[in-house]
Amino acid sequence: MSNEARPIRLSPIGKLITVAIIVTLALLVIRGLGAVLIPFIAAAITAYLFNPLITWLHRRTRIGRGLWIGVLYIVAGAMVYVLVTSLGPVVVRQYNELIAQIPATINSLQQQLILFGPIQVGEVRIDIAPVDGTIRDALVELARQLPERVPHLVAIAFETLLLFVTYLMITYYLLLQADRIMGWVYGLVPAPYREEIRGLGRQIDGILAGYIRGTLLLIPIMAVLTTVALSMLGVRYALVLGIITGVLETIPLIGPWSAALIAISVALFQSPTPLGWPYWLLAGVIGLTYFVLRIFEDNFIIPYVVGPAVHLHPMLVIFAILAGGALGGPFGLFVSIPVAAIVRLLLRYFYYKLIDQPEPPPPDDPGHPVATQTIAPSSSQVGV
Repeated sequence: MSNEARPIRLSPIGKLITVAIIVTLALLVIRGLGAVLIPFIAAAITAYLFNPLITWLHRRTRIGRGLWIGVLYIVAGAMVYVLVTSLGPVVVRQYNELIAQIPATINSLQQQLILFGPIQVGEVRIDIAPVDGTIRDALVELARQLPERVPHLVAIAFETLLLFVTYLMITYYLLLQADRIMGWVYGLVPAPYREEIRGLGRQIDGILAGYIRGTLLLIPIMAVLTTVALSMLGVRYALVLGIITGVLETIPLIGPWSAALIAISVALFQSPTPLGWPYWLLAGVIGLTYFVLRIFEDNFIIPYVVGPAVHLHPMLVIFAILAGGALGGPFGLFVSIPVAAIVRLLLRYFYYKLIDQPEPPPPDDPGHPVATQTIAPSSSQVGV
């Protein structure tokens, strides 16, 4: 019997089992790390966004990437400092006033519930008195607990600082070695298939780049437009509501209308109402304002600032949003649309591999993501 040494070779089933085990363990580790991954994910997104700029500056000037990364940090830090010093005090003041108003708002709701009598619907008489006490108790408990749930910045300052420093360090190294990292990734692919995988990667890059950069443009644009509109209507806390609206723009379908509902709710509890309008008129005007802003966004901002959007079927969008929220929480909602578009792209790719047919060029229609198109989290994206 020969004892000659020979390498271990895996059968196709063994390879499949090995890959499945590695992927499962990786997912379990990622799930267990939780908040530790936040600075790494943020660093990867930041490096992905600014790598084209750093690469272009490096090639044009022949100056090292490390120096340009340092310049980027200085410029970004200066911009953040200007924004914090100019808008920070106003945002903090409006936020504190809004939080302070919540107990009074809840008390007003309690008084309204007390005044409600039985409701007559046809021949059916509904007495809300039995549930009135429960609702009031719940509102009182909410008012008591809400201030305690406001984050205490002093208690989490050290952890936040540590995560921020980690984010800066990881971003620096990702930007510094971006070309080497991508070369290593594509180097894992066997040489005969490398160009095909690069083409697939370029399509995925088009989806991700369009979505992320489009979203980062939409947030400040919609925040500014909403702040100006609400300020003209005399709504309090317009700056805070505008920032909330800009952030909620990142959530397709439900985000913009949730922002409108928040603004209407805050305005309705102002006393006196802005411009002396009745409550129903105020709510209608604010709702109309948000509707007009959405129309303006879909027809002007997205086509001319963001670019043409990839349209996904509404059923697919709804499923992606629900699945993203269930699996990843708020972050899952944010990435649900680009992930759905990428999954669709990969399924199309694998379908033609399974039937042994060459993949045709993606048709230029709203249902197929291509590298030159841009995803934007708007209603035009989902065909509604």
